Amino acid sequence: MTCKRLLLVGMLGLIWQSSGFGQDTIVQFNEAQFRDRVFACWLGKNIGGTLGMPFEGDPAARNISFYTHLKPGEPAANDDLDLQLLWLKALEENNGRVDARILGEYWLKFIPVNWNEYGVGKRNMKLGILPPVSGAFDNERWKHSNGAWIRTEIWACLAPGCPGLAARMAREDACVDHGQAEGTMAAIFVAAIESAAFVESDRDKLIAIGLSMIPEDCQVALAVKAAQEAYRSQKDWKTARADIIKTTESTGWFQAPRNIGYVVLGWLYGEGDFGKSICMAVNCGDDTDCTGATLGSILGIIGGSKGIPARWKDPIGLAIRNCAISGFEAPADINILTDRTVAMARKVMALNKLPVGLTPGPANLSRAGELTLIDTQVARQLWALSPWKVVWMDPSVRVILDYQKEPYITANQPRQVQITMNSVTDTPKTVTVRLEGMPAGWKVSNLPEKAVTLEPEGSSIKINLDFLSAEPDPGYNQMMLLINVDQRRIRVPLTLVCKDTPGPDDLALAANGALARSDGELDREPGCTPRAIDGIIATAEDFSNRWHSSLDTPHPHWIEVKLPEPETVGRMIIRFADPQGYPTRFEAQARLADGTTKTLFSVNNNENSQVYRASFKPVQIDTVRLIIHSSANPAYPNASQISELELYSPKP
Repeated sequence: MTCKRLLLVGMLGLIWQSSGFGQDTIVQFNEAQFRDRVFACWLGKNIGGTLGMPFEGDPAARNISFYTHLKPGEPAANDDLDLQLLWLKALEENNGRVDARILGEYWLKFIPVNWNEYGVGKRNMKLGILPPVSGAFDNERWKHSNGAWIRTEIWACLAPGCPGLAARMAREDACVDHGQAEGTMAAIFVAAIESAAFVESDRDKLIAIGLSMIPEDCQVALAVKAAQEAYRSQKDWKTARADIIKTTESTGWFQAPRNIGYVVLGWLYGEGDFGKSICMAVNCGDDTDCTGATLGSILGIIGGSKGIPARWKDPIGLAIRNCAISGFEAPADINILTDRTVAMARKVMALNKLPVGLTPGPANLSRAGELTLIDTQVARQLWALSPWKVVWMDPSVRVILDYQKEPYITANQPRQVQITMNSVTDTPKTVTVRLEGMPAGWKVSNLPEKAVTLEPEGSSIKINLDFLSAEPDPGYNQMMLLINVDQRRIRVPLTLVCKDTPGPDDLALAANGALARSDGELDREPGCTPRAIDGIIATAEDFSNRWHSSLDTPHPHWIEVKLPEPETVGRMIIRFADPQGYPTRFEAQARLADGTTKTLFSVNNNENSQVYRASFKPVQIDTVRLIIHSSANPAYPNASQISELELYSPKP
């Protein structure tokens, strides 16, 4: 028996399926040796991350050969490791079984940061768009980035020698903030390598295993092949780096393909030397803490603690520092993390009846050749997973919410969402389906009016919900599917989005005669204040169409709109620019037609990085001033940015 047989049910959302793997244990790891390799994995992660952290985001090549900013015994805090501490907590609290939805819940509870794709995924989930749609929707700029492949070691350590399972778990993790894009392919690639590294030490074979798990024409695969070809052609490492950059031009800087290429470059040109390898990866530049940390982990798994020279491990110590998680007690050092990882690995092996196990006696890898380290069937199943299908697992039924495409709805055009319920038990069940929170004026067809019977395991019920709206409210229209299975209630969020642009009835448009004024502007963007009323919304890919405050003065900053003549206003829309630096505390004050001033609303804890909508008692207004007291990006605490300010008459 092998690790090959991932059930199709697992590919649809249930990672852990106890009957999905072999009954026979054909590879036995010695407990102490396995622990040492897990320990070296985490130690290598800390070492490489600390080496690369000072240069994170800088695309320039460099020539370092050792730590440059190290305080003895103080490794750099690194989200690459932080998120895996949280996944371990999730596993422990869910009996070793997690999926994208469960991981998404932990994202919202315990990850306070909103960096890049992290912020996009969190925003979407808060608005009722669950994984994998949370990572695919409105995430064009960051879905190919680095946030997922940097947090794969936990999955490899739980499925050593079973790269198919490790890749599947990595996909469930990655899709939360990357959908089914290059960022997810990179996570599958790295997880497969790290898992296989527990039974295979040959570098080229490991790279081949990783490549076998991703499409051969994806950008990650092309970047890896560029590094390999340069090495085979005996090009120097800087030329190899240039080849990788050229190959990844379409995705570019700070994205997964280029940085995976740098990891492989370091591995190839380091030629087995731990320090030389991680320095080579970091010297390529770009997301340097990630490249160094991931390569350090791979080499740690292969060589164990003996493979990491004392000059690299002694200065750094065993402590773990955090920067991206909060609200729970995380493992304080690598020994604690290792022991908890090994305990969870033992549980996962038993739950899934894996063909690998732990023994206090001598290791037995004589049958390791029977493990399926390259499995094109599993790989193709992973590639075929849709970024628009939400899978909600319940002990009695699996619910699949298929948006079929981006979750947009357009006025007067039918919008279909498909609901499939699959039985996962051997008894029939009575099922009712209701929809809660449908906006006024909307209609939905094909919602069952009566209870239906879901037959035993293997049967399914499929419902095509057809939505129709004459005038959908702009933005996110959040609803809830209420599914009762016998006496058990399942609540599945369903959100449809109306594309939102300033309308011609926006009273604050410059085209309608409005004028904008502010307390100051960024020195390199003089004259940017009018952009806040030009009707052009900044995007996540390009948020340069904005008003940006001066950085020379602290909060509060303000920007105001003067109408050509007093108007009765009842609604205000504030669209933000940089998704990392949106306002968190702000208020709107109006100068009324009679010359007095009135506060329209105030916000103390805004978490929406895109837009804030306010409705208030209609009032006749001459000028509205937005006063910003704080913003989300601690790196630029004095920055305020607004893409568009809009004012509207109250709805009739």
